Amino acid sequence: MKIGEILSFEAPRFIGSCLTEQTSPEERELLLVARDALLFISELGQDYRFEDYRRSLHSPLPPSGGGTFIKTLLGEAAGLMVRIRGERHSPEEKELASVLIDALKFIDSTGQLTAFEAFRPDALAVKPPHVVASFRTREEAKAWLDNQPEPPAQGQVLVAGEYYQFYYFRELNRRGLRPQFTLEMLIRQLMEEGPPATVASFVSHEEAEDWLAKQLAPPTHAFILIAGEYHLAVFHENIHHRAIHPISIVERLEKWEREQGT
Repeated sequence: MKIGEILSFEAPRFIGSCLTEQTSPEERELLLVARDALLFISELGQDYRFEDYRRSLHSPLPPSGGGTFIKTLLGEAAGLMVRIRGERHSPEEKELASVLIDALKFIDSTGQLTAFEAFRPDALAVKPPHVVASFRTREEAKAWLDNQPEPPAQGQVLVAGEYYQFYYFRELNRRGLRPQFTLEMLIRQLMEEGPPATVASFVSHEEAEDWLAKQLAPPTHAFILIAGEYHLAVFHENIHHRAIHPISIVERLEKWEREQGT
């Protein structure tokens, strides 16, 4: 089974089997830490980096005491998974428990404690996806992907402000880039419960752009009104990208769905 399938499906399913009515609040929290570790690795496209880590010589489990709070939490979650692994009889379940132990160790060992701590509060929130880079043209994006000796297994980039998904299959040395309805799907999901609350209202697009540019610490996304029309302001901190999109772009997704018969 491929590492991506284990991270995205099999290991999360195993965590679900560990969550029962008898699970204590403390153990539930530690199991959710393990779940978030899988999400973190997968969302950042670190499938192969994690796979290589697992093939390397393993260091001892990180100590459960001392250090930062998140380091302690990872250590305690790993300790819980060690106990669960010992209680399971199926070789498949023991291996999935080992994957989770290694995922928790991986985050600590690779110096990603701060990034993981920032990731956790909104791990399952409806929000713009993590974007790796931004390019002016598709050709630039493709050249970047082709020149990466070991790109992430998957992820998203911006091309002229539009979202594109890239993928990399190491076993086949195959990589590619394709446009995605990422923002359209996000807007539709955010508006499922009706008109959203807005943080500001403007007469013109220029006025809104000026406001967004002056925000010292804008949220990842927020709805605003421009001339009475809803728009979504988006901020990708890691690539210093800010943009404003009209919600009418959802019509592109709906048109495509009609053409596909969905």
